[in-house]
Amino acid sequence: MHPDWQNQIHVYCENYSSSEPEVLQKLTQYTWRKTVNPRQLSGHLQGRFLAHMVHLLQPLKILEIGTFTGYATYCLAQNALPNTEITTIEADAEIAYKGQQFWKNEAIFPKINWRVGNAIEIMGEFENIDLMFIDADKHNYQNYFELGLKCLSNRGVMLFDNTLWSGKVVSHETDRDTQKMHEFNTYVAQHPEVMVTLLPIRDGLTWVSKKPNSLF
Repeated sequence: MHPDWQNQIHVYCENYSSSEPEVLQKLTQYTWRKTVNPRQLSGHLQGRFLAHMVHLLQPLKILEIGTFTGYATYCLAQNALPNTEITTIEADAEIAYKGQQFWKNEAIFPKINWRVGNAIEIMGEFENIDLMFIDADKHNYQNYFELGLKCLSNRGVMLFDNTLWSGKVVSHETDRDTQKMHEFNTYVAQHPEVMVTLLPIRDGLTWVSKKPNSLF
């Protein structure tokens, strides 16, 4: 686990949150064995947050951008209603294959619409999404936001991962990736049609929903 996300407060929060299912512990081990960048895996605390949110919102349509090996995918599906439509999109075909190899014998597998491809080209197919989780290429976050806003339901929620960028946005580091994330955070926070809350969960999780007066 990345040390930036494992400070004492984070560990305490994990210890006093609901435990993660055993299958996710196995997935974590699998991901660290089989992938080059296992730190991209969603973790215990964030996963419980996603599962809890699904329980409360009871979304009928869920869209995930950036599957990786499917940790967050499972969390999004765990408390979903039987008739909830869940789609996850992964751009990297090799990663998508590894993720699906892990999940293919699990009960969750047939419940998910596993897509491989460019999410920017695919997102136009969707409408009335109730919950969207975005954890893909950060340079396209603004594009995902704009496209997501068009297909988000009036009561829908968008969640963007890694928006604290290992704390670099706070220290105003000048590398391009940090600047790009700060630009995204600024753009979304100032957008007139949405309400935004940036939560200091793990590496930063930005919660976006439409303002009541912008519903249409």
